[in-house]
Amino acid sequence: MSPLKNKGQRRDGFLLGAFLLSVTGLLTKISGLAFRVILNRMISGSADIVAAAGNIEEVTLLTDAAMSNFTSAFNVYTFLLALSSQGLPVGISAMIAKSLALGKYKDIRKLIRSVMLIFVTVGGALSILGVIFAGQIGRLMNSAETEYCMRYIMPSVFFIAVTSVFRGYFQGFNNMRPTSVSNVVEAVIKLVAGCGIAYIFQVKGLPSYQVVAGGILGVTLGTAGACVYMLLKYMFRDRAYRITVKEFMRSRGTPINKLLKEFAVVTIPIALSAVTIQMMGMIDSAVIVHTLKDIVGEVQAKALYGAYGNKATAIFNLPSYFVITIGVSLVPQISAAFAEKNSLKIRRTMNDAFKYSSMLAFACAFGLAAVSTPTINFLYSGDNHVAGNLLSVLALSLVAVGLANVTNNILQAIGKSYLAIISVVVGTLVKSVLTWVLVSIPALNIYGAPIATNIAYPVMVIMNLYFIKKNFGYTLRYKTVFVKPLIAGLACYVSAIGFTKLFNSFLPETVALFAVILCAGSVFIGVVFALKLVTFNEVKRILKKNVKSP
Repeated sequence: MSPLKNKGQRRDGFLLGAFLLSVTGLLTKISGLAFRVILNRMISGSADIVAAAGNIEEVTLLTDAAMSNFTSAFNVYTFLLALSSQGLPVGISAMIAKSLALGKYKDIRKLIRSVMLIFVTVGGALSILGVIFAGQIGRLMNSAETEYCMRYIMPSVFFIAVTSVFRGYFQGFNNMRPTSVSNVVEAVIKLVAGCGIAYIFQVKGLPSYQVVAGGILGVTLGTAGACVYMLLKYMFRDRAYRITVKEFMRSRGTPINKLLKEFAVVTIPIALSAVTIQMMGMIDSAVIVHTLKDIVGEVQAKALYGAYGNKATAIFNLPSYFVITIGVSLVPQISAAFAEKNSLKIRRTMNDAFKYSSMLAFACAFGLAAVSTPTINFLYSGDNHVAGNLLSVLALSLVAVGLANVTNNILQAIGKSYLAIISVVVGTLVKSVLTWVLVSIPALNIYGAPIATNIAYPVMVIMNLYFIKKNFGYTLRYKTVFVKPLIAGLACYVSAIGFTKLFNSFLPETVALFAVILCAGSVFIGVVFALKLVTFNEVKRILKKNVKSP
């Protein structure tokens, strides 16, 4: 019996790991959306907005403009977050899975100690620099008012850097549960603390941009709570995730310099890829607002960006995370199989990842596009027709976003991370240039941003599929990945449009929305089973606690 199997008695299978991360990730995204919705409603009641607005349209305009500060700060935060921690959990999990497969237990202890020191230092430095230069960053991205949001959110970069090390450790054992729980802890604290602080600031009569900053402080407190949880989880971890003295003594160790070099080879490309992707959000923050100022004025420009970044994109991120987590759970499985030179297992895992991510992506893309405006009206008060139209365009990119993430993770898992960087850099350049060009066209203005996204991500997917085929000889099953999911997605879209017209004729919009989602979702599931995309045996594999590798 291999070392991997000896140490793997309590590990989750690929499908269960993806399922756990997807469900808890969806819950945390829902919590994050609820946080934005509550904060948005609170901001609309701020004293300065109430005093300045004469009607509901002006309240929505000023509220969206104030919330654009939140979006700009959050984009800079996610960029620095990617710089300090993105790729870290994936890189650690890939190396630990490989070390377990080869019985190199000494490497695991060396790796964790060294990486923790490095990323505590990097995360701490970025947090300090972010706080010091918050004013300059705020003015660059949006306006001087964004400074308060920047200053409150920057310390969270340190906590996430520490948390990421522990997440990567458990994910290397193919245990996604600690990561899932820490996500929930972070989301709950963020929701409760953020809304509570914002409410206190509002009661004190502070201006809307400071109330927004108070809410974003909850993000930092949430990351601190997740960090504490993961630290305790690591300190009191089960024996299945500890290296015994006997295993440590009999295992062969790799020199620390060679180990860190290998870690850098795995992680740096992933981090660069993540940083490049996060630059899309930063570029949107800077380009959209500054470009639209010359077309519609500063307040209207910030309001349009607020509708796009705070409403349309926030809702878009719910299903996108659900699809993306499949790629995260994929890496340890492929890394271990790659170390064992088990090409059959790699191909089967790839087939599962492509099929399930594509199926979910098509459902979410077409379903969300069909009910975009009612969904935003349900969550946000005021006039939301612009945000609804933006979401309907942006939703269609979900298919390419999901497949781009899966293909990136496959390239990383088989040791071709640098190829993922090439496609991401090209995609980011395409996105940035097209955003600037299309937003500059008065007839398109803000709609140029989601259109650019719909073009950039397919470019990345096409490049990644080419790299995978060239370097691994893997050919995508187009019928399973595109044709059948597209048929099911179109069925979902057509039925959603039909049910919307039907239910809106005799039900309130909110009740009709849930009825439409339920019915259209049932149609999609029925078509999926009819096309044999999923079988009942596969459902059992997902729900079964310990799934054997195929």
